[in-house]
Amino acid sequence: MDLSAIASLRDVPILYAFAIGLITAIGPCPLSANVAAIAYMSSKLADPRNTVMAGAMYTIGRALTYTVIGLLIFLFGSAVMDSAPSLQDYDKIILAPVLVLAGVVMLGLWKPNVSVGDGLKAKYGLKLSEKGILGAFGLGAIFALAFCPYTAVMFFGLLMPFALAADATGMSFMALFGVGTGLPVLAFAVLLGVSASFAKAYISKIVKFEPYLRKTLGAGFIKYGLYLLAEFVLAAINT
Repeated sequence: MDLSAIASLRDVPILYAFAIGLITAIGPCPLSANVAAIAYMSSKLADPRNTVMAGAMYTIGRALTYTVIGLLIFLFGSAVMDSAPSLQDYDKIILAPVLVLAGVVMLGLWKPNVSVGDGLKAKYGLKLSEKGILGAFGLGAIFALAFCPYTAVMFFGLLMPFALAADATGMSFMALFGVGTGLPVLAFAVLLGVSASFAKAYISKIVKFEPYLRKTLGAGFIKYGLYLLAEFVLAAINT
């Protein structure tokens, strides 16, 4: 996959932030978190309409958590960005290795056994699942705090530097990223409201299709990252 199409979305920041969220949602650990949230909600909410509301609240919980994290980074990162390289330089110097690292993780070539927030999921996941629609909001917030290496690379490596460079408007990027990461759960909730069999088929297809899509994207990340790195090296040689 040629990720130049995704990279070009940086000219449309809102779409870029949302696309990064969607790509994050299919990663191994975010997908497992979303599947777990689906299992929690579908087992505790008998009314399909309440399940749809729970899916929406879960997505809002994720979006709000990422927005708060982004706000904290904004408060401490603005001074750094004032003296940081231009966005063009960021593309070449920082984005290239981040893309390669993300691709390596997505391909499963490196599986760092490091994750933040797993204890929160284990401690509060089942409890929140019993709290109905409001519990779904808490699940979204807690699961968003579980930063595995893949999610950390996507959020801190690809999204945050771009959002910081956008100044105040960058605050909306984190919310859109969160909506993207929670969209699979919201889609499941809507399908469950229509038909339980459709919803089960949806989950089955996602789980089956995820490795192929993830590996295709991972290869694309590495390809585009190496391209940016080569472009930077050639530019440095010619100057």
